[in-house]
Amino acid sequence: MKRILSLVTALFLLAALLPATASIYDPDAVIMYVVTPDGNKLNMREQPDPNAKVLTKIPYGAEVTVYSDFLGMVWYHIQYGMFNGYVKTEFLTDRHPKPFITPTPKPTAKPTQKPTPTPTPSPAELIAREIQAARSLGLVPQGMLSEGNVSWQELDGLLTNAVRLKSKNSAAIRSHVYLTLEEYQAANVGAQFNIVLRGVAAAEMYGALIDMGDGNPALNHSHDPYIADAADVVLTQEYAGVAAAAGSSDWRRLPLLDMVITVLDHADAGSRHPVMSLDAEHLFLPAHPLTRTDAILGVYRLYHSFYAGIGTVLVTHTRQANLRAEPSMNAEIIGKADPGNVYEVVGIPSNGWYQIMLPNSRTAYIAAGMVSFSMN
Repeated sequence: MKRILSLVTALFLLAALLPATASIYDPDAVIMYVVTPDGNKLNMREQPDPNAKVLTKIPYGAEVTVYSDFLGMVWYHIQYGMFNGYVKTEFLTDRHPKPFITPTPKPTAKPTQKPTPTPTPSPAELIAREIQAARSLGLVPQGMLSEGNVSWQELDGLLTNAVRLKSKNSAAIRSHVYLTLEEYQAANVGAQFNIVLRGVAAAEMYGALIDMGDGNPALNHSHDPYIADAADVVLTQEYAGVAAAAGSSDWRRLPLLDMVITVLDHADAGSRHPVMSLDAEHLFLPAHPLTRTDAILGVYRLYHSFYAGIGTVLVTHTRQANLRAEPSMNAEIIGKADPGNVYEVVGIPSNGWYQIMLPNSRTAYIAAGMVSFSMN
C-alpha cells in the first residue's frame, strides 16, 4: 500500500512540474523538424519575441508538433516533449533533414584589390536614364525624339499614355484637356510653329492629374515654390484664350498660376525630382517653348508623383511591425509601424505584402501577417 501511495505522490509531483500549457489538442497540428544552418540546437521561447525567455533548446533534426493557432510569417507555435512555446519559422522544415555535416573550413583567401569605385553619373547621364526608363515603361509615343521642342500632338500622346498606364486601361483617353487641338491651333500659344508653351503644358499636366485619379491635385501646397514671373503666367493664359473665372465649376477657368503652382508642387515619389523646374532666378518661363526632354521627364515624374489608394491597412499585431524597402523579409528595414496605425495601401505586389503610403509621401512594404486590410 505504501508503495502505491509513493507512486501516486510521484505522479502528482511530476504533473506539478509541467507547464500549464504543456499539451494542446489540435486536430490541424502538423509534424515538422528542426533544421539550423550550423547544426546547433534551436531556442524555444516563451513568447514569439527574440528577447523572450528560452524554455529549452531543441536538437537539430528533432521532431516537433506545430499548432495551427499561430501560423505567422515569422514565428510558429510548437510542442516539444513537455515544453510548449515559439520558434522562428525559418528553422523548421516539413521533411526530416539529413544529418548535419560540419563544413570543411575554406582556405584563407588571398587579399584582392579593392574594386574601383563607380563614378557618380553626371546630370546628363541621370536624365538619359530617366528618359530610357520612360520609354521602357511605354510612356513615350513611338518614334518620338528627345531633342527639340515638343508639339501638341506629342505632349497629348505622352499624357494619354500616362493616363492609360495609371488606369490600366489601354483605351483610356484624356477627358480633361486644357486646349483641344483645334483650340490650340486657333490660339496664340506657339501653334504657328507647332510648339507648346511651358505655361500651357503645365495646364495640360494639371488636367492629366485629374484623369489619372488625383481627385484634388491642388489640395496640398506645403512645398509651393516661389514664382517671380506670375505676370507672364497670366499673359500665357491670355495667349491660350481661356479667361480665368473665380468660382467657376470649369477647371479650365482656374487661374493658370494655380495650375502652374500645383504642377511645380508635384515631384517623383522615388527620386523627389520636381515635375517641372524653375531656373536659377526662380523663373518658370511660362511663355518659353517646352522641350521634348522636359516633356518626357515631366510626364514621367508626374506619373510617379502620386498613388491612387486601393484600401487601408490597420496594424493589428501587439508589437511594432517592420517597414521594408522591398516586399521581402530580407529587405532593408526603413522604419517601424506602431500597433493601431492606419496606412493607405497603394499596391499589393505579391501575396503576403502590402505597399503603403507613409506620412512623408514615401512608400514602404509591410507584411500581411501584421495587419488587417480593408478595400476602398
